[in-house]
Amino acid sequence: MNEVSIIRTGNTERRITKLHNIDGSYAGTISVSRPVSKNNKKRRSDYSFKQISAQVLNAKTSDKASQVRTSIGMKLNLLYKRRKGGEYDEEEITRAILHAEQILRACKKKEKHLKMEEAAEKHMEESAFEEQENPVEEAAADEKEQALESEEFEALMEKLELDMEEMYEKAEETAEFDEELEEFSKALSGDMEPEDLKQLKLKHRSEEQRDILQADLKYLKALFDRLQAEKENNGKKTSSQAYTGSGVIMTFDGMDVPVEPEIPPTPETGGAIDTTL
Repeated sequence: MNEVSIIRTGNTERRITKLHNIDGSYAGTISVSRPVSKNNKKRRSDYSFKQISAQVLNAKTSDKASQVRTSIGMKLNLLYKRRKGGEYDEEEITRAILHAEQILRACKKKEKHLKMEEAAEKHMEESAFEEQENPVEEAAADEKEQALESEEFEALMEKLELDMEEMYEKAEETAEFDEELEEFSKALSGDMEPEDLKQLKLKHRSEEQRDILQADLKYLKALFDRLQAEKENNGKKTSSQAYTGSGVIMTFDGMDVPVEPEIPPTPETGGAIDTTL
């Protein structure tokens, strides 16, 4: 009776069969080795870099930008948990995290820019309304209005205090500090003209789009590098399989013999088909 044993080492399975003659004497050993694929593919992420970037680009108010910032923060927390869990492709999750972190910074910048623009617009509207009032009444209430403006200015400064502190921390080490500080002061003081505000908005949108574009390009480059590496690895596997035939090697008493898969003859390949019964 033939004895069969199976040994697995890494990705290779070896099936050993000991052959015996009819009288029970040992006749030889056949060993067949073949690669065994492991089904340990990790889950793919559902991260959409286009969707995250579009949310920031489409935010038209500071409130909407704040909502998007919160949404991206929640998405980031989920990505952090998935990376720790080990169920998802680590390289893919890391690529998504790096992109989301960059987009989050861009969203915070846009929120700050929009708050600045909205404060400037509010002052312009109030100035236009004041110019339509009766000059006599305006002169009589000048002192009272100045006090109200001072209180409103302080309220706005308090509302934007966190943004100002963040701006100070980030801008101290850059050459843009004086420029951003001037923009903030001009917007909050009401000295900004409509044309100035228009140019400021164009400048802000350009900066935001540049930051988002850079984040998208980095994400796409990392994705391309991953796909290129996978393509090269698949090419190496194909070459290896072509060299060893079917990938199955039979060993008979110490001699390795590659086993080619048998292909049944067909009319297209010129083989004969036996139709006799």
